[in-house]
Amino acid sequence: MIKKNLLLLFLSVAFLASAQNIRHIETINDSWSFYKGKIEKPFDSNTKLEWEKVTIPHSWNTQDILDDKDGYYRGEGWYKKTMTIPQVYENQQVFLFFEAANQVTSLFVNGKPVGEDHIGGYTSFARDITSSLKEGKNEIIVRVDNAHNDEIVPQSADFSFYGGIYRDVHLIITKPIHFEVANLGANAIFIRTPEVSKNLAKVSIQSKLKRPKKGTYYVKQTLLDLDNNVVKVVKTKSKFSKDVFSNFSVDNPKLWSPDNPYLYKLITEIVDRKGIIFDRVENPLGLRWFSFDAKKGFFINGKQTKLLGTCRHQDFYGKANAVSDEVHRNDMKLLKEMGSNFLRIAHYPQDPAILEMCNKMGFVATLEIPFVDKAAANEKGKQNSINMLKEAIRFNYNNPAIVAWNLGNETTMKAPSKLGEEYTKHFIETHKALAKTIKEEDKTRSSYSVFFREPAYQDKLGIRLTELVGYNKYYGWYIEELEDIDKNLRSLVKRTLEINPDKPFILSEYGGGADPRIRSYNPTRFDFSVDYQFLLHKAYMKTILNMPEIVGANVWNYADFQVEHRKDAVPHINNKGLVSASREKKDAYYFYQAVLGKKPFVAIASKGWTKRSGIADNQGGSFTKQPITVVGNGKNVELFFNGNSQGKQTFDFSTATFNVPFKQGQNLVEVVSEKDGKKIKDFAIIDFTLQPKNLKSKINPFKEIAINVGSYCYFIEEDNVGYLWMPDKAYEKGGFGYVDGDYLRFKSKRRNNVGVDVSVKGTKNDPIFQTQVIGLKAYKFDVPKGTYELSLSLAELKSRGENVMDIFVNNKKVWENLNLKKEYGKDRGVTKRFLISVDDDNGITIDFKATKGKTRLSGIKLRKVN
Repeated sequence: MIKKNLLLLFLSVAFLASAQNIRHIETINDSWSFYKGKIEKPFDSNTKLEWEKVTIPHSWNTQDILDDKDGYYRGEGWYKKTMTIPQVYENQQVFLFFEAANQVTSLFVNGKPVGEDHIGGYTSFARDITSSLKEGKNEIIVRVDNAHNDEIVPQSADFSFYGGIYRDVHLIITKPIHFEVANLGANAIFIRTPEVSKNLAKVSIQSKLKRPKKGTYYVKQTLLDLDNNVVKVVKTKSKFSKDVFSNFSVDNPKLWSPDNPYLYKLITEIVDRKGIIFDRVENPLGLRWFSFDAKKGFFINGKQTKLLGTCRHQDFYGKANAVSDEVHRNDMKLLKEMGSNFLRIAHYPQDPAILEMCNKMGFVATLEIPFVDKAAANEKGKQNSINMLKEAIRFNYNNPAIVAWNLGNETTMKAPSKLGEEYTKHFIETHKALAKTIKEEDKTRSSYSVFFREPAYQDKLGIRLTELVGYNKYYGWYIEELEDIDKNLRSLVKRTLEINPDKPFILSEYGGGADPRIRSYNPTRFDFSVDYQFLLHKAYMKTILNMPEIVGANVWNYADFQVEHRKDAVPHINNKGLVSASREKKDAYYFYQAVLGKKPFVAIASKGWTKRSGIADNQGGSFTKQPITVVGNGKNVELFFNGNSQGKQTFDFSTATFNVPFKQGQNLVEVVSEKDGKKIKDFAIIDFTLQPKNLKSKINPFKEIAINVGSYCYFIEEDNVGYLWMPDKAYEKGGFGYVDGDYLRFKSKRRNNVGVDVSVKGTKNDPIFQTQVIGLKAYKFDVPKGTYELSLSLAELKSRGENVMDIFVNNKKVWENLNLKKEYGKDRGVTKRFLISVDDDNGITIDFKATKGKTRLSGIKLRKVN
């Protein structure tokens, strides 16, 4: 035993000493030149073009995805770079490896095409450029095209198809004898664990290599533990043009799981008889076994584990999808901090950094291809989808985090029956081919598909083909109310299990939108308030945690993401994220941290809302009571407000709400809780503006107010030093408010709420203009004598016919024959300021008189000048 330990120690030291850089890998992201548009003669030196210097990752859609114009550039983009290839080895082989480029990529080296075009914008690929190289400087040109193509998925989706080389590009140099690089999926090593238990793990490794016919070569597998100690060494003789299969077992393995993501490292080398190393690659190895049970849930290493987490898109505000590895890794850290153990990598393969972190941090993951909404046209389109799936599986094969491959998302969004019999047949055959491909490529993991229509709909079509089924359901958001969530979820699970009792159910998407700028103490469905989103997720989690038949659940989405066609509270943004597009945490994030996290935790859920306001509770009052919600995983919590205890409350499903007396100026909120013998705290400093109940109050004189007309919500101008707009109200004597009129409501099958979903031109503060009072007679402020600055914000949105009005302030006409649509254009926000003198005790009355149609008002500000 002593000799064996000494031998392993010697091997560890020897191995580390010989861990030379056998394979040369470097990124070549810098100093590219970029041109957006078609180039008829790309290799003609006489062609006069203006090229822009860029650094990869790069996308050409960082700006047009967010502007007021409809659409964004989808077409060709060209990249070029001149470089000298380093001479690392004799007779070396040289490859370019692209982590991804969207979506058709053509490579040229020194004016010659290299290989076929790569089809698909989300999978990795490599090209052997050795034969195209020359001594000295070499010109590399890449054409990328993100134009719509009927034969490439995604055909349509609720995300943007950014163009560009948006992930890293690597230069790889090997010796002539090497593991395959330029193959489908650009992976040459496939690790399988056919049997794993607490006592023994069997490991089988398939290696693909390039070697000459003559000579004796071996594939050497070295398994290292987390401390880089050698656990196993296996050497297998190779045969020309044959894959090498290496097998070994590990006694008493250290198992990988979400609670303990233990990773071994597998070093795979090509060596000769003398032990000279010709090539070397590394892979993580996680030893685990798992299973799904439709009634009992997910089990890993025999332990029942509820899978709870989010979906994720790969973009970042203002960057499109050209996101750094650091951002990707930080996302995973935030998800781990939240307590998540499950990630749906949606709706396409993502940066390798994501699965690297899944492996290291203990996320169970599913990965899919972008077969979304609709199948690619014809047989060639089907083959492109199959090829994409193969690339995704083969490249990501060795990540222990992955438990299932998903063939598509909401594929019936474009109803097959409406696209004809021929399409329907092709559509069904595509599903069959993809489900079959998953099992042919990987028998160790589950096949998976995600739907959104009723279970019977997919059953009738014959596309419930995979071992797992997921459903995207937005109860309490697009349909029905919060109180219906439990009933609807239970009914959905029952209906799907009645059709296939053996197919485990995953709630693959659920959630609701929340603009971090919108807050409400009276949240309602589709108001986009952070507060409604909080209540929505609380309702979902109560049911999800109580239903073992819901094997796993993924919030849609981890982060807000950019969608050019979206016209919600923030145009071009799908804001269902638990964090914003620039990664600020919303209240619901803290709720999940309290429910899912295992470390002692307490937080003021709304601590990011640092500027607030309200109307004094009484005439001449010095405070107004408003609720503060606290989340935590202890038994109870005590809240201190400006140093005074507001008592203790017992957490109810990880939440407790206190009514606290906010005063003018800064207010300190502190919370104290305890868990596992550890005292935990959180605090917030809130700058509060107390509006007088009577605007003529001398105790708390009126200074300034901004009202989000036609809305129950507060609005925070984040790009204007947190300027705060208050909810609207009907007029009461002594105060302010509208006289007559109705809140503008948007009515459809999916929503019936205050405001409209219009992208308002000329402003970043769309929610101010999206809500309105229609048909109002007046707006009144019972302010004292003085000089005031009055601002009126108006827009005409989704109106029919002609609307013309006159506006009077204290009987003086200030705006005549105002026709917003004619004068400014539809869906455009307009704000005008007026200087008003009040010389009597009647305050300010703004009268709205329609000469045609109806009056309207979106926002109003009043500021006392002197």
